[in-house]
Amino acid sequence: MESTIQLERSLSTRDLTIYGIIFMIPVAPVAFYGSFLTPANGMVALAYLIGMVAMLFTGFSYAAMAHHYPYSGSVYTYVQQGTNAGLGFIGGWGIALDYILIPTITYLISASFGNELLPAVPTWAWILGIAVFNTLINLAGVNFVSKFSWVLFGLQLIVLLLFIGSTLRLVFLGQVRPNTVALYNPQHFNISGVLQATGIVIVSYLGFDAISTLAEEAHDPRYSVGKAIIGAIVGIGSLFVITTIIAGWVSPQYKLLNTNTAFSTIIYNVGGHNLVRLTDIVVVLSFGLAGGQEGQTAISRILYAMGRDGILPKPLAYLHPKYRTPWVAIILVGIVSLALSLTLSQDTVSNLVSFGALFGFLLLNLSVIWKFYIQNNNKKFKNTLKYLISPLIGFSVSLWIFLSLDIDSKIVGAIWLIIGIAILLYKTKVFTKATPHLHFN
Repeated sequence: MESTIQLERSLSTRDLTIYGIIFMIPVAPVAFYGSFLTPANGMVALAYLIGMVAMLFTGFSYAAMAHHYPYSGSVYTYVQQGTNAGLGFIGGWGIALDYILIPTITYLISASFGNELLPAVPTWAWILGIAVFNTLINLAGVNFVSKFSWVLFGLQLIVLLLFIGSTLRLVFLGQVRPNTVALYNPQHFNISGVLQATGIVIVSYLGFDAISTLAEEAHDPRYSVGKAIIGAIVGIGSLFVITTIIAGWVSPQYKLLNTNTAFSTIIYNVGGHNLVRLTDIVVVLSFGLAGGQEGQTAISRILYAMGRDGILPKPLAYLHPKYRTPWVAIILVGIVSLALSLTLSQDTVSNLVSFGALFGFLLLNLSVIWKFYIQNNNKKFKNTLKYLISPLIGFSVSLWIFLSLDIDSKIVGAIWLIIGIAILLYKTKVFTKATPHLHFN
């Protein structure tokens, strides 16, 4: 007999939007700015702007699916309902790789900044402490995670406002001059370089998918999930663009910056040592607690959906009677993330993290075209724009970035997909049985 315990519906559109923004980490440019400078010829803000516009089209596809299928599972559920259960599992399995690695990369970044702040505390101790703390927060329930997200969002906003305010103070004093070099620099403009940088910064936007994993914990998922996804992409994109434009004001001669410490140098120039130290603390909290915690929340909901459907072991769908959270899935993710963080390097994980999300985006955009355009007799202009042109742009952008991934990412991703296909073949006895899935109304 199926359990009557369900996930708790407690999240508003605003909660979901902040969850998505926090997942994408507003202070991300602090950690990654230097690596974008050279390929973009200093026009990092332009790369972030192009990335935001590009991801909006895939965001529209998510919104369309969320309206029709307001259930947990993200790409897994959407592709399953838009095409068939087998392809849905492969799409969900693909994006699960991304979500398994997101807590790992955030723990490693957080631990590296934490070790700089407190060198006496070894890296492994930072990772262990963060992993245990995040698991306990997740076990307590999504409502608790949401409240914690608001606190962490506030801290990140304070750092960004202090950075912007300190820069404006120098502008009024005549020590800094506004310019457009981070958005458009005619002397060094090279579209291929900007697009190369866009392919890197797009990783900062991938977390909007996590919003859809909380559909069964939202008050009105048919409308709130889609609105939150679009709001999160626009909100985080605006923060990224504004922050990097102002960074260009402070250091227009981007070639003089050390790529490893570029943003820290910029912050020091406007706010001194104290602002740098505060920023480092917030980066530790933002990556380790915010990004890692919400990554664990998202992947546990995908595993919960797969366990509920029966394509993965049923215990993954166990919900705690009191907290109404998938305890088995959460604890499993916590253990796996801890093990990966203690054994893999930051560079290795960084090269792998995008494969699963982009693979899922490709299938999801095609599912929208198939379900709502090809199988729909209504080919009016509005539907053509919404269900053909928009997802086709989303598919094309995702394919372009997907093909540009390095060979190691493609090899590991292909192995991961082969494992998923093997599971599917086993569960369906080589497609002689139907793929296990739930039938939604």
